[in-house]
Amino acid sequence: MSADRHNTPEPSYLRDIVEGTASATGEEFFAQLVKHLARALGTKCAWVTEWLPEPRRLRALSFWATDGYVDDYEYDIAETPCATVIDQKQMVHVPENVLELYAGDPDLEPLGAVSYLGVALLDTDERILGHLAVLHDQPMPEDPRVTAIFNIFAGRAAAELRRLRRDQGLREREAKLTRLVDSAMDAIVELDGELQITRFNRAAEDVFGCAAGNVVGTTFDAFLTREARGKLAYLTERLKEGGAQSLWIPDGLEAVRAGGERFPAEATLSRFELDGRFYHTLILRNIDERLAAEQRIHSLMDEAAYLRSEIEALHGFDEIVGTSGALRSVLADVEKVAASGTTVLITGETGTGKELIARAIHQHSPRAKKSLIKVNCAAIAANLQESEFFGHEKGAFTGATQRRDGRFKLADGGTIFLDEVGELPLDLQAKLLRVLQEGEFEPVGGSRTERVDVRVVAATNRDLEQMAEDGRFRSDLLYRLNVFPLHMPALRERDDDVVLLAEAFADRFAREGGREVAPFTDACKARLKRYDWPGNVRELQNVIERAFITSRDGRRLNLDRALPDSVVQGAPASGTAPVDTDRILTAVELRDLDRDNLLRALEAAGGKISGPGGAAELTGLNANTLSSRLKALGIERSGRA
Repeated sequence: MSADRHNTPEPSYLRDIVEGTASATGEEFFAQLVKHLARALGTKCAWVTEWLPEPRRLRALSFWATDGYVDDYEYDIAETPCATVIDQKQMVHVPENVLELYAGDPDLEPLGAVSYLGVALLDTDERILGHLAVLHDQPMPEDPRVTAIFNIFAGRAAAELRRLRRDQGLREREAKLTRLVDSAMDAIVELDGELQITRFNRAAEDVFGCAAGNVVGTTFDAFLTREARGKLAYLTERLKEGGAQSLWIPDGLEAVRAGGERFPAEATLSRFELDGRFYHTLILRNIDERLAAEQRIHSLMDEAAYLRSEIEALHGFDEIVGTSGALRSVLADVEKVAASGTTVLITGETGTGKELIARAIHQHSPRAKKSLIKVNCAAIAANLQESEFFGHEKGAFTGATQRRDGRFKLADGGTIFLDEVGELPLDLQAKLLRVLQEGEFEPVGGSRTERVDVRVVAATNRDLEQMAEDGRFRSDLLYRLNVFPLHMPALRERDDDVVLLAEAFADRFAREGGREVAPFTDACKARLKRYDWPGNVRELQNVIERAFITSRDGRRLNLDRALPDSVVQGAPASGTAPVDTDRILTAVELRDLDRDNLLRALEAAGGKISGPGGAAELTGLNANTLSSRLKALGIERSGRA
């Protein structure tokens, strides 16, 4: 259209605009709008944009220039006629000289712009959505008809922008809702009025074992038992009658997986309306999975409680100490048997370290990554032994307020150490035999059979063979336990191990107390080796701990207070002949023996009492104690009586 018609739109072009945009939406709508608008008004350019408030820029949804479209057009509105339109939210008409009025607009001169007409596109709440404008290289005089037509199609452009924004918002809300529903841990199934599936979240896919794409649009009846279908139909009718819009389904529903497997499910049902249609939301939770999870949690709690008690009760070495032939022989057997799953019976006197051997067997076995569960058979009350071993159901007896796993269940996959196994009553021995033979048991108060894979290591200081002959221990259980016997030697049979163990204990107590301990003197070593240690390693540990606590100077162990009196008074100094302990000595003989011993110590120390190499160090006595004893015996420091 030529400029001398003052851009007056002809009826044919108006029809083109209406017909070209009547059925179009989105990008196609805007493309048709700007092309027909430019032709109808006879302008060189026409464009529609969306408003980007943060950078104050306009991005073209469609831009028509002369005979084609301009792609990816975006610009800053500063110093442009569009800035006035956006800031004042009104139509701006510049009939001529637009280049002179907006000299800072970099795009006007390349387009040969002379005139401009633009209007803001507003939302229903007056927020700016975008902008519609035409630009011409000839003057564009005022014309009410042009303005009216321009406003009509500005309104259509604004309406389409509002529709696009609403659709985008709906899509975003739908995507957010989908993410929310799919992230839920419970199965969520949306049903229409005929109970056809319209939504099936990911948890539902897992619970029912099928993909949403295969079931949406099908009836939900296939996933319920006959009784459950009747219950669901009844409840949907209740919701339809009014009152509550959601309800808890009493006793849940019995659901069916795609493969036919049934499971009980807790469930809630709600009703809602959308676009005049009613829908139901069914939320289900597989109770079997919850019960399994609760059982696992209880098991882990029981195991954690047991391990905490074991850590608190643990009071021994970090490793087995000793070089004696008797101990090396035991350790060689441990190395042989550890890798197998063989049942082991450890015998030996009290305090010889049977538990340490059991731990060594477990730590060197393929089960080392699993738990070593310890049971002291003598420390459990008779009425609680079966529950302690095999667990119990809730309400099995007074005080059983919840289900609890026993030690065998906790040890599943690992090792169980039955300490003092000879103390078990005969009725429990029979049940233990069943576990050893078949790997199964029933918890107290329960009817279900539990199966476990447990290696058994037992220990005793009793003569089980004699107990079996006396009828106090089952011989068949003894045979099952005694597959690989290990005997721990008494401490008196382990040569110089007593000194190594004493030094290890002393070092440990010193580290724990943040102190240093003086090296053992020869006299101390001789005194320790002279004693028979009827309590074995445990007694030695207690003696060293007492000697450490009662140390007079914080460094030297006070064996005078820790060892039995007979060992303290009769202990010879290093290099002296052993005392004949078969004869009972008189008080005078003991005094003479003590005098002779101290005299030899003074002589060996050159009369020196305290300090390195002094008589106090040689005898293992505190220097003040030694001085008092020398005075009481009438011995001078020079060594003269």
